[in-house]
Amino acid sequence: MAQEKSALSKAQKAAVLLLSLPEEVSMNIVKELSEEELQKLFALAKDLESVPEEEIENIAEELLDEIKKAGIKIKKPEEFIENIKKVIPPTLAEKFRGILELGDAEKILKEIEKVDSRILASLLKNEHPQTIALFLSQLSPKKSAEIIQNLPEELKKEVVKRIATLENVNVQYVKELAQILLEEISSLGAKEALKLEGTAVAAELLNTLDKETRELILQSIGQEDPLLEERIREKMFTFEDIRKLSDRDIIEILKVVDKNTLMIALLGAPEDIKQKFLSNMSKRAAKLFLEDMEALGPVKKSEIEKAQRQVVNIIRKMIDEGKIEIGD
Repeated sequence: MAQEKSALSKAQKAAVLLLSLPEEVSMNIVKELSEEELQKLFALAKDLESVPEEEIENIAEELLDEIKKAGIKIKKPEEFIENIKKVIPPTLAEKFRGILELGDAEKILKEIEKVDSRILASLLKNEHPQTIALFLSQLSPKKSAEIIQNLPEELKKEVVKRIATLENVNVQYVKELAQILLEEISSLGAKEALKLEGTAVAAELLNTLDKETRELILQSIGQEDPLLEERIREKMFTFEDIRKLSDRDIIEILKVVDKNTLMIALLGAPEDIKQKFLSNMSKRAAKLFLEDMEALGPVKKSEIEKAQRQVVNIIRKMIDEGKIEIGD
């Protein structure tokens, strides 16, 4: 009777088959693969969940009928690494092991991202600031910012300062800390390091905070380490930095920014920044824009700051893509 076809892609099927083959067969195949092919294959293999024997047999029947007779049992990626160490350079085997550890850490950190930031802040507040910095550097900037805002005031500055000076993070250490946090939360109801540019991480994190908190942290850092404050500010782009953009850049921004978002953002903006945009519109467009702004009525400060962050995010993305340049 015909077996049901597997939903896996051809590349995933190849990874399943290689992990399922007898060692002497898989080693012969590995020796024929390039380093790039091996890395692609292993990247697929490490993401495969446990594959039922029935599905392995279906794959084998689809692609290589005789494999089914060999007694198919999928190997764990860790076991696969130990096997291929015999036929590939040690440095490449270590690279694969690092990928595996990083993959495990990423899965755990994805679970951490789902946890309420107030709970995480409560659990982290008694940790050493360096430990908190290491951990937050591996979360999304939004999540890190939420956690920092819920930390005690004396910790906020110290944590951001330490993030800014990070150079390497041990994947295994972050993974273990994340696992401990998840276990603590549950009780309540890589050998390969990740290279970091700490100031860039700190800048991205600070850009997600409200202006008052951001400036307070930066000024506190500046009192102790003016050079570090300057390096962080160089990596940041704030709403006030719109003054540094050329008229050509403003025109490019006007093409992509949402009109209503810009209106709300400019409600709380200094007059010179407001004029920066209006002067790059036609007289008629500027007149209509101002009329629409007046029609908005009172807008909460939090909504204005949110709109300003959205405009800043668009500008930062355009800077990263090389579409506009920030001047001095």
